[in-house]
Amino acid sequence: MRLMSAGSKQRIRPALTVLARLVVASLVLAASTLHAATLRPPIVIVPGAPGTELVDASTGKLVWPNAWLMSIKGGTDCLALPWDDPESASVVPGKLVRAVRVAGMKFPVRVYGGLEKKLKKLGYRAGDWNAPEGDGEYFYFPYDWRQSVEASGRRLHAALAELYRLSPPDTPGAIVLGHSLGGLIGRYALMYGDSPLGTDGPLPPVTWAGSRQIGTLFLVATPNEGTFIALKRLEKGIYYRGRRGAFSRETLFSFPSVFDVIPTALPPLVDSEGKALSFRLDDPDDWERLGWSVVDDANGAPATLQRDAVREHLVRELARSARLRAALDQLASTPNPATVYGVVGLSRSVQRTALVTEKKGKVQVRFDPPAGARGRLAPLLYEPGDSMVAARSLAAAGSSHDPASSLCFTRVVQSKRSHHALLSSPEMLAALDEALK
Repeated sequence: MRLMSAGSKQRIRPALTVLARLVVASLVLAASTLHAATLRPPIVIVPGAPGTELVDASTGKLVWPNAWLMSIKGGTDCLALPWDDPESASVVPGKLVRAVRVAGMKFPVRVYGGLEKKLKKLGYRAGDWNAPEGDGEYFYFPYDWRQSVEASGRRLHAALAELYRLSPPDTPGAIVLGHSLGGLIGRYALMYGDSPLGTDGPLPPVTWAGSRQIGTLFLVATPNEGTFIALKRLEKGIYYRGRRGAFSRETLFSFPSVFDVIPTALPPLVDSEGKALSFRLDDPDDWERLGWSVVDDANGAPATLQRDAVREHLVRELARSARLRAALDQLASTPNPATVYGVVGLSRSVQRTALVTEKKGKVQVRFDPPAGARGRLAPLLYEPGDSMVAARSLAAAGSSHDPASSLCFTRVVQSKRSHHALLSSPEMLAALDEALK
């Protein structure tokens, strides 16, 4: 056998070195590509209201949910926000509400059970916001559901930006599951990121600032066109027995988030004959004409100074929430880079409007039709939905669904589950499967 000469070896060695380097580089590139292809997107769940605990920052005491506070008159008044600076409140968000404790007994909240079971079946595990691993993790975003959609949307964007700063650079865009109010918060984060809306002048442009972190957005039972339930709560409060309950109307009147879900296009109030009335609940003058919510003079007529303060707050909140709704309806100059799904519930009718009558010169508001008039008035007072949000509102029937809109749905799926059960509904989980594939 003839051996290679020393000169031949010298000539071939550089070529072999170059070839070896090319092979190594190709293997590194292939491994990197395979790693990126196999990374699964984080899943971020933004719960609805009131799905996050609220804690007194000075004492660490849990104030929501707190069965004792709900059992005494005015117990939850401590949750009212300062009108002039709601974000300065001393009560702050805690953890996700997992259970309610009453008289030493624990009643679990099962809103997330089916969803978590599905995620674990898919190989996902609960992640740590402060130490993400970048693959197959899900996170809950606790927030103060009393605050405005803008404030919470900006906080969600900041949390996602920090999550991605700590994650591997090739982590895919998150799948954000926004339940009820959480869906509006997700839309704001996607459209504007951390940009404020301001109080007057032109709206800031839609930049899709959150699309680096949000790849897919699920709007689950989200009041995209508002819900009349917000107006009903502001008028009636939320009580159980003997004026004891979750929230008085005075407390709700201080929550920016309640104003943020007033319907975009308000259906007319009706009289006992079903005739549309001229009252408009986006007009503070008509709130006073009707005595709506805490403006009602028949319930402990406030002093002049207090009445003026109520009027000022009402005018400010109606203007602020109208600006938010205009911002969420605004079109961008480029198509929406995220994939958007809608999940709508058709389990139970939802309040559409109210019945207004006058007796002995006094205006009366009621939300149920009187005996003998249900067949005639029910179609005006109620519409299909999930008991909290109308199907029409989730599907944004009044939107153009333009590709440059945050309401350009890839698909809207329907379920017979209730408002609180939609996150774990089979239809929602099937759509999540589709998004992951």
